[in-house]
Formats: sequence, structure tokens, C-alpha cells
Amino acid sequence: MPKPTLLYAEDDVETRENYAYVLKSFFSEVYTAGDGEEALALYHEKNPDMLLLDISMPLLDGLEMTKIIRAIDLKTPITMLTAHSDQEKLLKAMPLGLTEYLLKPVDDTVLLKTMEKMIGKVKNIQYVYLKEACVWHKRDSELSCKKKSIALTKKETILLKLLITSIGHYVSKDMLIMDIWCEESYSESHDNKLIQLVYRLNKKIALATGDQTSFIENSYALGYRVLSHL
Repeated sequence: MPKPTLLYAEDDVETRENYAYVLKSFFSEVYTAGDGEEALALYHEKNPDMLLLDISMPLLDGLEMTKIIRAIDLKTPITMLTAHSDQEKLLKAMPLGLTEYLLKPVDDTVLLKTMEKMIGKVKNIQYVYLKEACVWHKRDSELSCKKKSIALTKKETILLKLLITSIGHYVSKDMLIMDIWCEESYSESHDNKLIQLVYRLNKKIALATGDQTSFIENSYALGYRVLSHL
């Protein structure tokens, strides 16, 4: 699985550089900011997987930044860095859904263990583990099988999104046709179009995995489904 990305905001330059150096081995990118306004702009621009915020920053502190983010984003894990003198502020932050909080100065071992815990939460949020060693990346709508990315057409992507939303349960062919060919008036030809779409995608995944078992299962009466990894 690709490494996640982190937005790290800390106004003390030396602390920020030291922590960022330690954190880079865990993340594909570590975006750093020296104040809350810069951090908020980076959040909107980069869409990071996780946030590590100092509660006391100039222009916009970590508490206010978290309030703004939580108004539009309830899922991204946020860890707050706080000094003992910030405990009253921290109490106000608790209803905002913090994943963790750490007291400064933070030992490197504690920091890394916390990041590992957060990465686990990110994976649970972002990835759906399917059969045949396949993984669906929800944020990017991407499928990988045996760690190899599978190139999907637009309609294949829509099909998988619909099936994974109801993972383990059958989705009727009428529902799939209505959403995949939403710009077209229904005709009997769409039944065959759906059959061919599922066939091509199953074949594509079989070539990638070497497993000839149907990735997308079909029930004449119930529709189509995909299963999670057991």
C-alpha cells in the first residue's frame, strides 16, 4: 500500500525541522507549515491523509484550525501537540474528534508509535480489502491487485464503487444499469452491456491475479456483488 501523507504544523522552526526529519520515513510526503493559516491553505491544497498540529500557533491556532476542518471533514485523523500550559485549550478541543494528543516535548519513540496508530486508522478509512489480494482505494477510486495498479475505465470504476458500497451484498442489475448508464434511456441492450462490462472487468482482474475465480459474482435473481477479504 502507498504511504499516506501528513500535514505537520508547528511554529518553532527547529522543532518542526527535527520532527519532520523523523516523520519522513513513515509518509510519502510531509507538508510543513509555520502557522495555522499556512497550514489550513495546505490542507485545502494537498488534501493530506493525516494532520499533526501544534495547539498554539500564530494567526490561527490548532484549536481554531481543527474547528474549521471538522465543519467539512469528520474523518481525517488529527493529533494535537500541546504543552502542559495548554490543558484548558485541549479540553475545548475534545468535542472536535481528535484522534490523539501528545504533550510536548514529545519523545521520538512516542511520536512514531502514535503515527503508526494513526496510519492504521487511515488505512481502515481509505482502503477496502477484497478477495484475490485486491485493494480498493476509496479516496482515489483505484484498484490494485497483488500490489499492482489495475487500469479501470470510467464505467468499470462506477461499477466497482457501487458494488463496494454494498460489499458482500448483491446489487440488482437494474440499480447498476440506472447508475452506470444514467445519461441513457433504458433499453434491453443495457442488460447485455452490463454482462459484458462485468465480464471484461473479471477477465482483467483474473489476468492480474492469476486466479480464474470470478471477482464479481453474479446471481440471476439477485444481481452482482464483490466480497471482502476474509
